[in-house]
Amino acid sequence: MPAVADVEHLLRRTEFVARPERVAELKNLSLPAAVENILDVPADPGSANLTESENWRRGEQLTHHWLDRMAHDSPRPIQEKMGFFWHGHFCSEFGKVGSADLMQEQIDTFRRGALTDVRTLAIEMSTQVAMLRYLDNNQNRNTSPNQNFARELMELFILGVGNYTEADVEAATAAWTGHTDDWRNGEYVWRADWHDGSTKRFLGRDINNGGDPTGHGRQTIEVMLGNGTIPSNAPMNKGRPSREVAAEFLSKKLWIEFAGTEPSAAVLAALRTAAIDNNFAIRPWLHELLTRSEFYSPAVKQGLVRSPVEFVVALLHATGRRSVEATPLWLMQGMGQRPLFPPNVSGWKHNAYWVNASAMAKRTETVRQIIWRSMQGYWSGDGLLHLKNGTISRSYVESTEPTAVIDELLRLTDLELTAGTYEALAAFARNSERWELSDLFHLVLFAPELQIA
Repeated sequence: MPAVADVEHLLRRTEFVARPERVAELKNLSLPAAVENILDVPADPGSANLTESENWRRGEQLTHHWLDRMAHDSPRPIQEKMGFFWHGHFCSEFGKVGSADLMQEQIDTFRRGALTDVRTLAIEMSTQVAMLRYLDNNQNRNTSPNQNFARELMELFILGVGNYTEADVEAATAAWTGHTDDWRNGEYVWRADWHDGSTKRFLGRDINNGGDPTGHGRQTIEVMLGNGTIPSNAPMNKGRPSREVAAEFLSKKLWIEFAGTEPSAAVLAALRTAAIDNNFAIRPWLHELLTRSEFYSPAVKQGLVRSPVEFVVALLHATGRRSVEATPLWLMQGMGQRPLFPPNVSGWKHNAYWVNASAMAKRTETVRQIIWRSMQGYWSGDGLLHLKNGTISRSYVESTEPTAVIDELLRLTDLELTAGTYEALAAFARNSERWELSDLFHLVLFAPELQIA
């Protein structure tokens, strides 16, 4: 059986927080069995019921629903975590897409397919209207090719920079002509008269060579994840099988997402093998990642800053608040990460990127906002601070020994602090006026332990 500390680490990285009931459930299992338990996600995670009439409000409603799924409502939160990973990988942005309903369609695809396989996800998102609009493939026609989607499909989504030539971009662009949308109703439209159906050479293989023309674009994905070869005149990985290059590119992104560090050569090779041997199925790929001994090393355990989304989810869980009452989405924007609004087609950055003065200032504002929502009756009204596991009263805080107050705050939020942080809080409490002790609530939720996953 793994050590309890390893189970807690595993849960923080896969389910946002180490819920005590989940620790108790998994601590007596073998590590492979615990990982399989975490990966056993429902086939259908459900979808938000958007009731707002205004498009912008529908987008906010979708965001709040998703944050609540992450913090409270999902039986296996890794489904939402991986859905968000794919949202930042095959990303589209609400402002350009222009429709909350289209964003929901794409996000629900990522949530349902979070642990299925890369091929299916890539093919399905390629002709969803959100992606057609975001990367302009709805304007890609034989008489006026638009290369945006075809280029990013290779560069950012599957192969990585430098693993193709301009001739491959042109061939892929031709393969994806004809897929567009109707701006009046947001529906997908196939335009056969826009399609370039002539045979092309792509990563050493013929594509567009007959069959259903609507499937010619899909052939590019099949080649990249199948029998393609990186051209001899490409900047990188000349002559290598494209599926190996894709497996390494995606494995590195997955490892950084969960571990926060650059993968070693041994880790990268093992993950590449897991991807290829399982035909890019995601669940066995993640099983290999999460059972690697390197994943439980001190460098990995101590080396991942929570992203703004993960930080907000941890706060919502600790306080028991629902997103719509506690999460001003503009503060998430200020921290640098708001669902539905990736900064560009490459998605969000990771780890140390989130440690900067402006982002940390917004983090403390976010804590203040959530604390205010949790203690609206503390100074007048019911006199209570409302947290995940119950309430704590103003009279208790003002009449009880400071360390006992800290202990109660930790119990009510399912949080653990290191000895150094605990003693710093105790010293603050012992030297504070009674009215200042409410600041303990803020300090607990802004502790270093809340910043690190």
